[in-house]
Amino acid sequence: MTKFFLGLSAFLLLLIGVAAAKDAHDRGYLSIQEQYLKDYPSSAKTVDVKVQQLFPSFDQAKQGQTFKVERCISCHVPDIATIGPQEAAKRLSQDFFKYEPNAQQIAKDNHLTGVHPALVTQQYYDTYGQSAVATKDGFHPYSAASSGGNSSNTTAGTGAGSPGTGAGSGSGAGAGGSATTAATGITGFIPQFLSPQQNNGTALGIDSTGCIVCHNGSRLELDQNAAHLNLIVNPEYAWTEGASLYYQYCASCHGNLGEGKIGPPLNNQDRLGFFNEDYYYRCIEYGMTGFEHLGSVMPNWGSISPEYKANKAVDKVPANQTRVLSEQQIDVLVQFIRHWENYQTLP
Repeated sequence: MTKFFLGLSAFLLLLIGVAAAKDAHDRGYLSIQEQYLKDYPSSAKTVDVKVQQLFPSFDQAKQGQTFKVERCISCHVPDIATIGPQEAAKRLSQDFFKYEPNAQQIAKDNHLTGVHPALVTQQYYDTYGQSAVATKDGFHPYSAASSGGNSSNTTAGTGAGSPGTGAGSGSGAGAGGSATTAATGITGFIPQFLSPQQNNGTALGIDSTGCIVCHNGSRLELDQNAAHLNLIVNPEYAWTEGASLYYQYCASCHGNLGEGKIGPPLNNQDRLGFFNEDYYYRCIEYGMTGFEHLGSVMPNWGSISPEYKANKAVDKVPANQTRVLSEQQIDVLVQFIRHWENYQTLP
């Protein structure tokens, strides 16, 4: 009996140790805030080291009287409400290049300029908002004739994560804009509700818009991996380069506006809410050689799945033997597709 109680005690101590380790891991934001206060001593007067929450001020950030609270600032500029959008934008950029170990490669892959927008000015909205249209050369819009596909559960510029949302260059644009009408083509990533015209001529700052409306991700998570799930790194590049790749490789099957045609609709909110970025990456990388699309006509734009075995009875199209799209191009396409997720449907 004594051995039993000793064993049980040891097991309980182990559980307590695991719980303590997990708690310490989940509170990684505390050490980040402490370093932030060392880097910016003036902020020590206004910041308590704890979970920080931001309450976006636009109407779509509320459900009834409840705010869609964001905790991104637990790690990124926790005193954004005090220092204002201009200083916050400056610190976001310089801290990224200072502390992100792979900053230079991420910047290169996503064409980050090192300047984070601070305000949704009229000029910025006219360039990247829902009055702007993705073009081939700055003048000629991509073809956006309606394909007559299934467009159920699509959105109409209410944004969080659609070719009309942007995340990554942040200026409080909006994730989830959405494909618009065939007459105008795929519009910019900043939803209309963030335009100065919709806000009595006021250019909203990133302290008012928050992060999720541009960058997608998970608004309440504090663990780095979970918080950055489905992140759109640079909305400007994901929209411009993403549109170019989408129209070249995807629109013929998935519709010019993501509404679906031969392939399923990509702007479907149920699909966007259910599938994460790893699923979309596998779909594009492996196509019909992956178990998700075995027996379909989805091309493998990247490599061939290690589990794939050619079978003429199942395969409708032959597999590509050489890579068509690079890993980085597929990442951009995944972020482009994620732009279609509506801000209000994000968890």
